[in-house]
This record gives sequence, structure tokens and C-alpha cells, in this order.
Amino acid sequence: MRLGENIAKLRKQRGLTQEQLAHLLNVSETAVSKWENGNNRPDIQLLPDMADVFQVSIDSLLGYEKSYRNLDKSIKQIEDMLFQEQYDTAMERLRELIKSYPNDFRANKLLGDCYYSIIFSKGIHQESCIDSAVFYYERSIELFEEKYSSLATVESLEIQIATLFMMAGKNRLEDAVFFIKKYNQNGTYDTLLAQCLYESGKKEEAKAVLLRHCISSQVFVFNDFSALADMFEKDGDIKTAIAFLEKEVELYPLFMDPGGIGNYADRAYAGKAETISRLYKKINDPVQADHWHQKAVHHAKRYLQNPTMYIASLRYCENVPGRMIDSYQEQIKSLAEEERK
Repeated sequence: MRLGENIAKLRKQRGLTQEQLAHLLNVSETAVSKWENGNNRPDIQLLPDMADVFQVSIDSLLGYEKSYRNLDKSIKQIEDMLFQEQYDTAMERLRELIKSYPNDFRANKLLGDCYYSIIFSKGIHQESCIDSAVFYYERSIELFEEKYSSLATVESLEIQIATLFMMAGKNRLEDAVFFIKKYNQNGTYDTLLAQCLYESGKKEEAKAVLLRHCISSQVFVFNDFSALADMFEKDGDIKTAIAFLEKEVELYPLFMDPGGIGNYADRAYAGKAETISRLYKKINDPVQADHWHQKAVHHAKRYLQNPTMYIASLRYCENVPGRMIDSYQEQIKSLAEEERK
């Protein structure tokens, strides 16, 4: 296809008149008409701007059958450079690549990743570096298509931008909070939100967000460890199951009342400790089984001094709403009865 015919085709696909295209390229309408009629050709220096207007590569603008073979190869090489932390070399390659493929999503996203990686790995928080990372992520969002969803999503790119805004300082914190709240309906980004709130001076609100996340949103801190322990136990790997549960209960004392009055953290500890004791019995370790059983009895007794299922009973969680639900009721009663005997 001749260049003039291609310009006319692409202009119409974009819904532009000759006059509008002329205005965008800062040329006369007559010049555009001559290009399309084949009576003249645009200056070579106009090609990048024209390709940008039409959202195509310069190759496509010139009417060539675009091949992505070399581009795919270059993208793979640059991804390997990033994996090897060769950020400066990758950035140089990407800048050259974008000259030929200014509208390639992958190239723009990778260049954003380069700046992002340099900022975090080298601690370079210069405004210009942050602005560059944001620019290429925003450009990636403009170029995003569903076929790229395995590489990134608009959500993940906007959260990257929010993280950069947070690092930019107080002037951009409101922008960061805007993006985070946009996607935080389920508390996925509570940690990032809390950091932004804290840096903006809302320190108590920040702590409340994190406590709500680690207690309410996850049932009880690191409750995923219990699920993993259950899976490993079912697979017959009892020692790994024990390791996950022991690591989980290490956190519970943090939420206990240092004054000696029990709360829900003691109930959770008692239930998990008795489970650990049972697992030690499975692997014929009576010493550890008895050790954890005694811990279970002790914390069951503490809990019954102040039996409550409210999250607000936990240390640091006075203002966190909600209550806990578990299956430890009969177990706690049994352990307490044993103490009385």
C-alpha cells in the first residue's frame, strides 16, 4: 500500500478530518490532501508524530507488513536484563526500542519497571526519576489491551503509580490514597494505604487500618498458616504442619494483656497449642506433646478469666470492631476442667 493511501485509511479509522489531522501535525490541510492523493510525501521528521496520532508503529504507517519477531526478541532480552538487575543497560535499550515502537505496551511498561526498580533498589528518590516511572506507567495504561493481561493489569499499574506517589512525599500522598482506595474494597492494599495515611500525619488511623487488616480481614494474624498446616497434615508431613503452627502462635502473645488478664488471644493460643500437642503425639514425641498441652491449659485458664470474642479485647485493638468465630468452645472448656482437677 502506498503511503498516501495508508494515511487516508488510518485517518478515517481514527475519525479525523483532513483539517483535524493537519492541525494535530501543525501543517496545512492542503499538505494532508497532497499526501493522500500521492502528489507529495510528508517530511520524514513528521512520521513519529503521525504514527503517534494514529496509534500505530512507523512501520505500519509506511504500509509494511509489521513483523514482531525482532521486537519480541528484544523484549525478551530486556526482561532478562531486568531479572539480572542490569537496569541501566535495559533502560538504554528500551529508549532506543521506543523510538521505533513508541506505541508498544511492553516496551513502555518495561521502561517504567526500569525506573521503578532503580528507585527501590538504589534508593534514588529523585523527583525526575519518579516522574519518569509514572509517565511510562501512565503511557502503558493508555496502550493497554486485554491481550497484555498476563503481563499486567490497569489495576497493578495504577497501584505501582500509587506507590511512587507515596515515595514522592507529602505533595503526592493524596494522589496515592486516591488510587489505593479505588481498588481496596476488599482490603487488599490496606498495608499500602496505612503507610500513606501515616506519612500524611494520620498516624492513629494508619494503625487502625493495619490492625483491622491483620485481625479482622485475616480472621486472626497469619491464619493462613493454620490452613497450610492442615494441608501438610493431610499429606502426612506432620513436622512441616507443626512448624507452621508454632510460627503462627509466636505472634499471639503480642496481642495479650501484659497485666495478666486473658482475652481472645489466649483462647486462640490455647486452641492452636492443643492442636500442636496432638500433632507431636502423632510423631511420637511425648515431651513436646506434653509441653504444648500445658501451654494450652494455661492459656485456656487465662481466657476464662475474661471470656470474650470481641476483637476490641485484644491489645492495641481497642477501636477495632467485630468479633471472632472459631471451633474452640468445647476444647477450652475441657482444658479448663483439666486445670481444676
